[in-house]
Amino acid sequence: MERSCGRRMVGLFCCLIGALAFLMVRVWELGQGEVLAQAAEQQSSYRLEVARTRGRIYDRELEPLTGGKVAYLAAVAPSPQGLEALTPLVEPEQREELARRMEERKPFLIPVTSYAQGLPGIEIFPLEERYAQGLAPHLLGYVSGDGIGQSGIEAAYQEELDAFGGSLWVRFQIDALGRVLGGSQGESPAEKALPTGGVVLTLDRSLQQAAQQAMEDHGVEAGTCVVMDVETGGILAAVSCPSFDQDNVAASLEEEDAPLLNRILQPYSVGSSFKLAVTAAALEEGISPLQRYQCLGGVEVDGQVFHCHNLAGHGEISLEEAIQKSCNAYFVQLAQQVGGEPIRRMAAALGFGSPCSLAEGIQGASGTLPAQEELVSGELANFSFGQGKLTATPLQITAMTAAIANGGRQVVPCLVMGMSEDGETLSWEAPDYASQQVMSQRTARILQALMISVVEEGSGTTAKPDQGGAGGKTASAQTGRMDPATGEEIVHAWFTGFYPADDPRYAITVLVEGGESGTDRAAPVFQRIANAISQEN
Repeated sequence: MERSCGRRMVGLFCCLIGALAFLMVRVWELGQGEVLAQAAEQQSSYRLEVARTRGRIYDRELEPLTGGKVAYLAAVAPSPQGLEALTPLVEPEQREELARRMEERKPFLIPVTSYAQGLPGIEIFPLEERYAQGLAPHLLGYVSGDGIGQSGIEAAYQEELDAFGGSLWVRFQIDALGRVLGGSQGESPAEKALPTGGVVLTLDRSLQQAAQQAMEDHGVEAGTCVVMDVETGGILAAVSCPSFDQDNVAASLEEEDAPLLNRILQPYSVGSSFKLAVTAAALEEGISPLQRYQCLGGVEVDGQVFHCHNLAGHGEISLEEAIQKSCNAYFVQLAQQVGGEPIRRMAAALGFGSPCSLAEGIQGASGTLPAQEELVSGELANFSFGQGKLTATPLQITAMTAAIANGGRQVVPCLVMGMSEDGETLSWEAPDYASQQVMSQRTARILQALMISVVEEGSGTTAKPDQGGAGGKTASAQTGRMDPATGEEIVHAWFTGFYPADDPRYAITVLVEGGESGTDRAAPVFQRIANAISQEN
């Protein structure tokens, strides 16, 4: 009896052990199944980002300033059939790389030469080369490697440009080892590859191209030019030299000539171009444009002699002749008559001494406008011909010229016209800036006539366009800085003017750093740009 009971106890114990073992195995199997299921779910697909695209940047006529050239990128699911189909579409030097990537059996991207459909496990995307046109890099700016705007319009309108674009990606079916099991499935909207929405600028693409070419052909290594609509202040073209490669910004970071610097917005000594503001103030104060002066080659102010560039003197000259020949002595004595306060007030009304914002992060320097109490004695004399403490940006000089050309109304420089959703119409338009009359129409007309005489028979004859005539003013601005190579003072060459002579529409300013003579270096660039405008019209 005891033996029989023992056997039953052993049998029951064995059954319990067996059941427990079965349950443990089953729990382990279930757990493994869940892990494997999760792993399978996670590893069943692979998301490959092809590119991030951005909205376009357009000119005033909705012509694209970015893009313009399409490149093709293939998203590849490796297979022998895919290798055979793709090889003819890859540049010869990349074929070895293609074969190696195919052997790795993982999805990858590779540039191809053309578009094709129906290739096994391969999807080809057309993508624009964003900076292929090389236009206005200092205004458009550039993006970082992850597609974030770093400067210019790219940074100022980062959010909007990013919203117009999107992420392009492809999902591949793969096994647990990452090997492709099936074909590809694109899940990005096709229109995101070549987006049409974007920011619309006041720039004119053909004029921008012409201005860049003019600066290059005339050998301007460092300098700038600005073309402005005299009625609206809209910037039609702007060039800063030297330029830089927007696709390889790092290469420009250490260069001594500062190619990333936007010289359009930087302050410079302006020299004789400021004589236009002095003349405006004098005319507004009632001084006759017929007033004459005997230039003896210099003029003394409180014991200090200020020399004219013609040390022998110009003799007796009128205001017109003084502008034509850029006589410093005439303007020194004119400033003594007018006084510093009216001249400073006119300069401030024309925009000197005030910063100008073209967009967030694109702001011109205010330059230096001497305080009223400083404009006495020798400082007023220097001020009268644009030297001393006075500095201004090429943008400010162009705005001054635009005010003269449009009949005396202040203009506020601007760069952005609005936004476009479809690349065909403006969906949002930037507000117009209110302008004010800063000089009488009479004063503006007299200044226009004086500037036309400079181009017709004065120091600016090298700026005269082939047709239409023009008005302008040359300048050679001393900087007080010495050229280490020559030991001589660096003198900037300026020319600012309007085109055409009758009913002016364009204000154009050219600056050549270290160019010495506005007549020889800056005026010919003006002429080239004016001729380009004439040919377009």
